[in-house]
Amino acid sequence: MGKDNNRHSLLSTHTMCRLAESQDDYIIIPLDECRYTFNDNGLERMRRTLEMSGASFVYSDYIDNGEIQRLIPWQEGSLRDDFDFGKIVMVRSADLKKAVSGMDEEYEAAGWYDLRLRLTRDKAPTYCPEPLYTIEKFDPESGSEENQFAYVDPRNRTSQIEMERAATRHLKAIKAYVSPKDKISVDVSQGAYPVEASVIIPVRNRHLTIADAVESALSQVTDFPFNIIVVDNRSDDGTSEILYRLEKRDPRVKVINTSGLPYPYIGIGGCWNIAVNSEYCGRFAIQLDSDDLYSGRDTLQKIVEKFRSEGCAMVIGSY
Repeated sequence: MGKDNNRHSLLSTHTMCRLAESQDDYIIIPLDECRYTFNDNGLERMRRTLEMSGASFVYSDYIDNGEIQRLIPWQEGSLRDDFDFGKIVMVRSADLKKAVSGMDEEYEAAGWYDLRLRLTRDKAPTYCPEPLYTIEKFDPESGSEENQFAYVDPRNRTSQIEMERAATRHLKAIKAYVSPKDKISVDVSQGAYPVEASVIIPVRNRHLTIADAVESALSQVTDFPFNIIVVDNRSDDGTSEILYRLEKRDPRVKVINTSGLPYPYIGIGGCWNIAVNSEYCGRFAIQLDSDDLYSGRDTLQKIVEKFRSEGCAMVIGSY
C-alpha cells in the first residue's frame, strides 16, 4: 500500500495497514493529529467496553481544553464520512487485520472511512458516553517534533471522490447499491399527514439568527399547508425563549426540546431524526439551517413541486 518512506495522511489506507501490523491485542486508531492521554481508568474502561459489547470498535467522549466533548451514538446505516467518533477509537487486533486484508484499493484520505465501513458490516461500534481521554492539540509551530502524517483536507474534491468510491463499494458489498439507471419513482400521494410540508430547523444557541430563520420560513407563500418544526438541542443563550414566543404567536411553529433525552448532545442528525419521526412532520421534510434564510417567497413551493413532479425521495438544490 505504498512505500514506507513516503508521507501518508493519518487517515490513509497505508496508515490503517501499518496499524494492523501491531502485535497488541487491542489497537488504538488516532483520527486526528493531537496528543491524547487516558483519564483515570480510561484505557481499561475502553478495553472492557469493547470486550463486553462485542463491538467492531469503541469510541467515547473526551476532554478538550477542560470541557467535555459529547458525541452521539452511531446508528445502523450511518454512512456520513464525517461522523464524529472523537479523536481515537479502539479496535481488536483480529478484527482490524481481517478488515484490512480486504482493502484492495489505496486511499490517501478515505482509508479510515473505508476501514470503518468494513468493520461495521459485521458488527456495530459502541459509544461510551464518558470522557475516557484528554487531548492536547499538537502545535506544528513549536518545532519540538515533526507531524507524523500530512493532512488531507476532507473538503478537497479529490478527497470527496475517494469517499464516494469507498461508499459505493460498501453499498455494493452489502447489496444496497442502486444504479442511477435503475431510479425508482416514489408515489408521493400515498399516506395521510398533518400538513403537506414541514420546514425542519435544528438549533442550538443561535439567539442572533433563529428568529430570522423562522420568520423566513413563515413568510413562504404556498398553495398547501406547511409548518416549521424547530428542534431545540438544549440551548442556553436565550434561543429557547425566542422560540417560545414564536410558537405562541403562530401555530405553524412547532418547537421540540431535547432536554428530556437520556444523552446530552444529539447533533444535527439526531435533531433531524426527531423531527421527521414526530407527529408534526408533513409529507415532505425540508431542512433549513438556523442561520439561513429563504431567498424568495416561493422557494418552498418550488421545492415541493419538484418532489411532486419527479416522484423523488430527495431534492438537492444550490444555495
